[in-house]
Amino acid sequence: MGRAVRELVVVYDVACPHCSRIARELPECVTVRVRVRRCTEPRLAEIYPNLPAGVAGCRTPAVGVLRTDGQVRWWTGLSGAVGILPVLRPGELGRAVRLLRTAAGSRRTRRRGPEGRDSPAGPRG
Repeated sequence: MGRAVRELVVVYDVACPHCSRIARELPECVTVRVRVRRCTEPRLAEIYPNLPAGVAGCRTPAVGVLRTDGQVRWWTGLSGAVGILPVLRPGELGRAVRLLRTAAGSRRTRRRGPEGRDSPAGPRG
């Protein structure tokens, strides 16, 4: 038997406007409470010890599924769509996937930059 979902935890980078959109709009797509956390929160790793390093380092957004037994399962980037399936409102799958896809694509673009490099500093001389 599956474990019931108590709430979703969305961890995002406030510097990413698309990630902020997830935090604003995802609650409308699901049937449970959504707790929004910034990846820059100082004690985030203490609060959620199993939080993936990329999320705590503001490299990718994540959705945590908090179960009624207190366990949190993390889904990063587009995989978050899988994590929220059990609590989606009818007809909201497409919207939720679009939200996650937009944020995942935005994070890749910001991280790689226009030169295809991982540094936003531009060409090195």
